[in-house]
Amino acid sequence: MLYQKEIDDSVLIQFIILYTLSKVDSAVPYNELLNLVLDNCNINYNDFQVALDNLVKTNHVSSYLSGKHNQKYEITQKGMNAGDFFTSNIPIYIREPIDLSVKNLFLEERRKNAVRGNITPVRRDEYAAECQLYDDDKICLLDLSLYAGSRGEAEKMARFFREHSDIVYKKILEAFNEEL
Repeated sequence: MLYQKEIDDSVLIQFIILYTLSKVDSAVPYNELLNLVLDNCNINYNDFQVALDNLVKTNHVSSYLSGKHNQKYEITQKGMNAGDFFTSNIPIYIREPIDLSVKNLFLEERRKNAVRGNITPVRRDEYAAECQLYDDDKICLLDLSLYAGSRGEAEKMARFFREHSDIVYKKILEAFNEEL
């Protein structure tokens, strides 16, 4: 729910922008940053733009052009170092909606990167399938290395894991939880 009172304190707006950028995994396109902040806080667009420009000038935020018209922003180390200070100055009723929006924005990307299945050489003409499963918070739930022999078998195993990681994970859990 959007905080109804308009936020016009330029320092607080900068803190909100820094907080938002500290929560994302990578550089954020301008439109996404704008939506993350303005959809969750009642901030005037001009105040937002002035605050963002100031953060770039003071090297708390870096910006670069990705593609022809895609301006991206990310927090710098200087901005991260100010983290303890600015986070405590942002009320929880502003932080929580931003956290939820950031999580939802990157949820699909995290899910796509949550399952990894690759092949690695073991010896000459021998391969293994390296399979990992992560949760939404980048915690490794399963790290499995399977000797496959041939490259073709390793590719099949890795592909099967990428497509059916839920089944593999469930079967492994069932195997460990069986009563002997």
